[in-house]
Amino acid sequence: MKPDFKVAVRYGVIGALVMIIISVLSYLFYQNLFDSFFMQIATGFLFFALFVFIPVWGGVTFKRANGGVVSFKNAFIGVIIICAITSAGSNIMQYLIPNVLDTQYPEELVAFMKKTTADYMEKMGAPDEKVDEVMKNFTIEKFKPSALKTLESYGIALAFSAVLSLIIAAFLARKDKTPTAQATDSGTSA
Repeated sequence: MKPDFKVAVRYGVIGALVMIIISVLSYLFYQNLFDSFFMQIATGFLFFALFVFIPVWGGVTFKRANGGVVSFKNAFIGVIIICAITSAGSNIMQYLIPNVLDTQYPEELVAFMKKTTADYMEKMGAPDEKVDEVMKNFTIEKFKPSALKTLESYGIALAFSAVLSLIIAAFLARKDKTPTAQATDSGTSA
């Protein structure tokens, strides 16, 4: 039976929409989301958890849609489709918000991140030299990616997605154990 990859595309689109919504919400409420170091870490963890959960959920649904039997190759292809579309949606929004929708946003975000990070480091007793060193890392370029940087980020996401897809596919793969399928697999017909 030939697998139906429409389910994978649908879950990829769902994943892209979820990442787009989260990107827009983090843009709208960045002062609340990033007002503390803990919230910065929590928001990053949320992005990561969703990026892992969506392909797992989509992969399981893809397997069910294909009768509960899917080869490793097809499971990998299905999950990588989900990841690629999800990553594309996320990367497109990460580019559009600071470069098209609100060009002042990167400067505001850099100033805000510098302030909250410096406050946190001072509370933790970091020396002024260390605070100054960390502040040099906050540049507009890091918060306003170029098209090339966005493509590079998408490539990195695809590399991570390939590894994630291999792991998920290993858990999803299941051969058909019916006698007809075994005869077809060995090259003989029943």
